[in-house]
Amino acid sequence: MPIYGHTMPMRAVARGLVERSFDITFVSGSHFREPIEAIGARFHPLSGYSNFSEATINTRFPARTKLAGEELGAYDNEHLFVRSMPSQYESLQLALKDLKTREPDRKVVLMVENGFLGNLPSILNAPGLKPDAYITIGVLPLSLSSIDTAPFGTCVPPDSTPSGRARNAVLNQKHRESSQDLHTIFLSLLSSTGAQTTEHLYHDAAVILPDRYIQMCIPSIEYPRSDLPSTVVFAGSLPRGSRDAAQSFPPFWHELISNQKLKEEEGNEKEPKKIIAVSQGTFSTFPTQLLLPTITALANDPSIILIAVLGARNATLPPEIEIPPNVRIADFVPFDDLLLYCDVFVTNGGYGAVQHAIANGVPMVVAGSTEEKPENAARVAWAGIGVDLKTGTPSVEMVREGVKRVLGDRGFRERIEGMKRVMERGDPVGVIAESVVELGGR
Repeated sequence: MPIYGHTMPMRAVARGLVERSFDITFVSGSHFREPIEAIGARFHPLSGYSNFSEATINTRFPARTKLAGEELGAYDNEHLFVRSMPSQYESLQLALKDLKTREPDRKVVLMVENGFLGNLPSILNAPGLKPDAYITIGVLPLSLSSIDTAPFGTCVPPDSTPSGRARNAVLNQKHRESSQDLHTIFLSLLSSTGAQTTEHLYHDAAVILPDRYIQMCIPSIEYPRSDLPSTVVFAGSLPRGSRDAAQSFPPFWHELISNQKLKEEEGNEKEPKKIIAVSQGTFSTFPTQLLLPTITALANDPSIILIAVLGARNATLPPEIEIPPNVRIADFVPFDDLLLYCDVFVTNGGYGAVQHAIANGVPMVVAGSTEEKPENAARVAWAGIGVDLKTGTPSVEMVREGVKRVLGDRGFRERIEGMKRVMERGDPVGVIAESVVELGGR
């Protein structure tokens, strides 16, 4: 998908595979050409309907601007994800044709992320060129239906007891019924490509139909499913350093370094400050939703330095907003560089942000209401590594109490540091590389 939070994790995977001598062709939005070619991959742009970006999305889909919450999520599921499928499939066909023309005898493994449905027509026998194998990479939480979980989007914790499974069955049936309109659109779009149809809802098809589905997290941050297909494996999240490091740092960076030294040195009379980071992410970047409530909640607390990250290079806050003395503003800072110094991460709960927090052992306060973010927040609370505020527009008091709770309970940090250690023992790119080699016929 030509959205930062979908494309850049796949770029990190592609870079790791390039370093292992795989030949990579990368298909995404045309605005990603430069960063993709910089890692040594060949680039093919998406064309037609599916070639949009964060910068153009509201112009392309003006109805989005009038929606919020569940209505916005439903709109995006249909118009950004499902309706992009035929155009994505056509773009993949152009890339496959180019590969086959240049190197007709090479094995080709098609790897997509789980928001990209353009592989499904090929799997379901649409006419055209086909790769030798299909792999899907889970850069969003696992959305697969299960007897042990409520439907994705309900944010209900898993329950595999007999009563829990009875509850899940009822909720899954209701979800199936409420999804029929979108499922009908999905099937119609499959048919338009010449593909067979499927009984699976689109989010289940994305997991079940590929030869391998590789979820980019450790199992302890995902709901357990006793009926998980054998083709689904957990690779762990990309480790620190997998993405581009910052080339420059904001003027306040020396404060973070000095504060970290105070934390690490014993016998200092001066008490180190608590470093809190807040980010609205890179897609839903309205500062009124989370940044400004957090700034107000933690303003003028002498024990805290708050780093507010705006989520886009050269972004600024409106000039009329007064910045308290303990707040520092940054337009864009890679999470791995920033979270190294932080005690709490206040986030709207993008999947990448949650994985970065685990990789750095930083407990979270999560406030998200769009895309998959409420489900990410629910998983954070279920795993005991942060607080779910259960809204995308928290009050000042909710943020203040959430941060206070995380700072006051050592258990949050101990649990996420344990998950960090598990993550560090993994080799996610190695898992992916082995799957490519295995499915590609060695």
